[in-house]
Amino acid sequence: MPSEQRVDLVLSALQGSLEGFRSAVARAVDEVRAELERRRQPAGVPPDPQALGALASRIMDPGRFAGLFAEDSLLDPEAYALLEQAHEALASLDAADDRMFVESIPEGASLRDAVEAGLGRLGVAFGAARVAELAREGRHRTNGHAGHLSHFPPPSWNRAERGLAPPLVVETPGATLRAGALAEFLDGAQKLVLVVQGAAPPAPLVRLITPGVLVVQTKEPEELGRLADFEGPAVAALFPEGSGAACFTHDPSAGTGLAERMAVEELPEVSDLRPVGAISAAQQAEELAQLASLSRVGAAAPAAPSTNGHAASGGGDSARPADRLAAWLLRQANLRDLG
Repeated sequence: MPSEQRVDLVLSALQGSLEGFRSAVARAVDEVRAELERRRQPAGVPPDPQALGALASRIMDPGRFAGLFAEDSLLDPEAYALLEQAHEALASLDAADDRMFVESIPEGASLRDAVEAGLGRLGVAFGAARVAELAREGRHRTNGHAGHLSHFPPPSWNRAERGLAPPLVVETPGATLRAGALAEFLDGAQKLVLVVQGAAPPAPLVRLITPGVLVVQTKEPEELGRLADFEGPAVAALFPEGSGAACFTHDPSAGTGLAERMAVEELPEVSDLRPVGAISAAQQAEELAQLASLSRVGAAAPAAPSTNGHAASGGGDSARPADRLAAWLLRQANLRDLG
């Protein structure tokens, strides 16, 4: 199956997560647009009291009414321009198609750097929300904050933002698949899906298995639907048919013990290993040995308490992700990180 077709299938499987993020961004666009309209009111020219109805126009003193609105409606030109730029950044995300959630890696490039770049593009939603709020409050610094409107990577995200992270699909050559480098991104509700091209190490994601992280290696795109339903961090790799990759799932929502969480469907022979780019056969053998050990130990291990609140139940917050993000984007931003 061509890589582009597999990417389309992955995007379809993640549609719930994609639509949640899209819906929230669209609402943020509307909120910033409304703020721009409100702040466009010239100083000393409040809304017409008659617009409030006949009763209000008779009882409201025009001068006093003007005083209620004049100070609040004003922004200095620099702050207003920054608010406009925040609106443009959000509107650009809102207008983009689902390919904005895809990052393609050329042969020999860094998987870790590509993931940070892709999430930095999508993280502009968070950066723009922060900038809009700072501009609205007059706490902006143009030189210090304008850059957040073009690139806002995960190291800059606060806890709330990590909990509302956008999904990312990564087309990657197998020789670039050093999955251990992705551990730093697996926080909050981050979802990463690697669409693997060509020869690849057979069990690279085993390095990312921890009690609260959903980890899936598969050759079936349908298996990826579980990522959209899982509220904690998740990473998956979709391998081509006939690739010889291991197929396994580590699902924290399946139980607290390793025996419940771990399922290995396919484990290739170590004798078949060959170097893949700079990834040696010995490194691949270690990953396969670790996967085999986890499978064996898991079968005999007693259940253990989860270290992640999502692990046993898949998360306790029943609010829709889009509603949580929309509510937070402009009203609950943690501005202490930028103030």
